[in-house]
Amino acid sequence: MEQRRQLHLSALFFIAALCIQLPNAMAQNGIDYPKGDAVKVAEVMPVLKTCASLEDRTERETCTNQSILEHVSQHLIYPEAAEQKKIEGTVFVQFVVTKKGSVGSVEIMRGPDMLQKAAATVIESLPLFVPGNNKGKTVNVQYVLPIRFALTE
Repeated sequence: MEQRRQLHLSALFFIAALCIQLPNAMAQNGIDYPKGDAVKVAEVMPVLKTCASLEDRTERETCTNQSILEHVSQHLIYPEAAEQKKIEGTVFVQFVVTKKGSVGSVEIMRGPDMLQKAAATVIESLPLFVPGNNKGKTVNVQYVLPIRFALTE
């Protein structure tokens, strides 16, 4: 099963500067971010706890980006029904790194229906973060992560 998953799951992950915000692309498609207390950019962005010990800020962010990519590639399961029907596409997942460092408010913004649950599940399973902060206060930070599902044969 694992080998089959590896062969068929070449889900490409577009993580440019950690889940870059896509305001222009979303606006063009009529998608807006929900209102709330989450910020889109913090003075100090959240980083995965496994990367927090790195002293250089750029290295911490790079480590976080790479670790998210690895987590998604290792834990994302291509839905069997979608695989059989040869459904491919990009699922845009919006989520918040909370003030406590956990992932919350996971929502699918758009993407093929049969792939949405798999994308949400893998994002919900991300490990803990060191939360972001603004002006010395811990804040919720909102992200959008596009996950590309592509079958290989």
